[in-house]
Amino acid sequence: MLANDNLITWIASYPKSGNTWIRALITAYANEGEVEINSIMQTGDKDDAYYEGLIQSPIKDWTITEQAMIKPVAMMRMLEDAAGNMLLKTHDANLSLSGVEQIPPYLTRSAIHIVRDPRDIVLSFMNHYNLGSVDATINLLLDDDTLSRAPDQGLFVPQLSWRLHTESWMREAMYPIHRVRYEDLLTQPFDCFKEIIQFIGMDFNADLLRKSIQATKFDRLQKQEETSGFREGVGQKFFHKGKSNRWKTELSNEHQQRIVEACEVEMKALSYL
Repeated sequence: MLANDNLITWIASYPKSGNTWIRALITAYANEGEVEINSIMQTGDKDDAYYEGLIQSPIKDWTITEQAMIKPVAMMRMLEDAAGNMLLKTHDANLSLSGVEQIPPYLTRSAIHIVRDPRDIVLSFMNHYNLGSVDATINLLLDDDTLSRAPDQGLFVPQLSWRLHTESWMREAMYPIHRVRYEDLLTQPFDCFKEIIQFIGMDFNADLLRKSIQATKFDRLQKQEETSGFREGVGQKFFHKGKSNRWKTELSNEHQQRIVEACEVEMKALSYL
């Protein structure tokens, strides 16, 4: 049995919203303000090792329903290995599949929910996954049934559309959720990261935080990737531009309008409109 305080704090986001940056900062803060990109905390909810054997067939043959049914058991395995509270990356929407909560409340201590303007996500997403066109990328961003998959026919990621993913994490939950906007991380890094450090229960040290912020500046992580590669990359440069408001000059009015029309409610709630 798990101890009552043996729980998960999720670092949750739609892809290309700043999840890696926050994990890099936490890694640096826990390591005297130093970080190497391939030592960034990698623990996520799609680690095959914790799912294998729960169904007597190869993961590549599983259905999304089968995976959804056993995810809580895999998360319990992770917690048992961690022997205490753990931080866990996820790109899953916060929803039930086949009647099973994919972010189980009884295994959850809290969550950090990272959001980013979907108009900028389109540009980052297009580069990262080499999707070829803005139209194809917007189609993916707006598809309520989007399922991505880990490499080599690995585990499914039920990220859904940006709208449904964001709405799922904005609903009232049984545990505290700390929400942070990517854009605020860029303009107010000290204040935003201070709140994150305190939210996850780490002792606050202003000098250490400043050092950690310097160590995780985008250009430094980008340079490290150029020198040694990045194991979370999928063929394209992972640390591409890291800016906000690129959509104002790089998306046509028609493309902007498609996104706004589909995501207006959530974008207004997050002060993007």
